[in-house]
Amino acid sequence: MKTKRGMMEKGGIVFLCFAVIAGTLLGIQARAFGQTALKFGYIDMERAVNDSKAGKEARSRFIAFMKSKKAEGDKKKRDLDSMKQILQKQGALLAEDVRVQKEREYQKKVGEFQLYIKNSRADLRTKEMEMSKKIIRQLMKIVFSFAKKQGYTMIFEKTKSGLLYAQDSLDLTPTIIKIFNQEVAKGKK
Repeated sequence: MKTKRGMMEKGGIVFLCFAVIAGTLLGIQARAFGQTALKFGYIDMERAVNDSKAGKEARSRFIAFMKSKKAEGDKKKRDLDSMKQILQKQGALLAEDVRVQKEREYQKKVGEFQLYIKNSRADLRTKEMEMSKKIIRQLMKIVFSFAKKQGYTMIFEKTKSGLLYAQDSLDLTPTIIKIFNQEVAKGKK
């Protein structure tokens, strides 16, 4: 029985062999027809998003949004804790029907608080994805334009392509970040 890791390693080796063979064949074909040599590069998109000025600004906005959600949640939690303490202190002194009503109100508030936490987490995930997608779309346009202008045959995404090794000289991430920062700066003027 094959393990998942064994199958993944086999798949990675097959991909790597395919890439080497395809690159070799394309290189032979290009030389045979007098075309230019193949040109490869890679980009670490996560690093490009995180290290770009737009990515850092988006991260700051996200952190501010996250802090506001946390502050609101903390206030709701304090109110809930206060309500619980009052109920515990006064519960024995209240009439049975009043105590039951207060306990129901408390349970309702607990449910609302739990729903708030769940919705806040979903809001945070959505906000983070929206911010990242916008930056990634902008980066992709820059990568495509750069690749065409510079005559690249292929540009890989470092972490998702199965790239196991590449020379540091093929890392285009700093160049793309620089171009992206310049484009964003032009757009803000």
